[in-house]
Amino acid sequence: MGGTAKKKQTRNNYSFGQRLAQIRKAKGLTQTELGARIGASQRAMHHYENKAEYPPAQKIIELAKALDMSVDELLGVANNGNNDYQNINPKLAKRLRLASNLPPHDLKALSTFIDALLLKQQVNDEKQTGQQAM
Repeated sequence: MGGTAKKKQTRNNYSFGQRLAQIRKAKGLTQTELGARIGASQRAMHHYENKAEYPPAQKIIELAKALDMSVDELLGVANNGNNDYQNINPKLAKRLRLASNLPPHDLKALSTFIDALLLKQQVNDEKQTGQQAM
């Protein structure tokens, strides 16, 4: 019986490895960075994402902690109701994660700046909608 064993699919039809890679990228982490958080090499992380059906149970627990989620969420059998992480640009997610360590006054300034950019976009969108209606 040769060949590669078929990876088991989680509830959303992703294999565990695909799900792990998607979550890792959404959190703005590299394989090396996530591996360092759980005491694993980049090579081991690549194996978990691409070759292994599932990592050892202890590594699943460590991965869940490192990714700030429950084991059930990591395995795809539970959902905290927040799928927003799937649509976040990985570079932006990494920057926001790093920015969370800024002092409070800098966080307030960053929030104010983001709010201003969002308001600008909203005004531009409303202008375009108004012009299309004419």
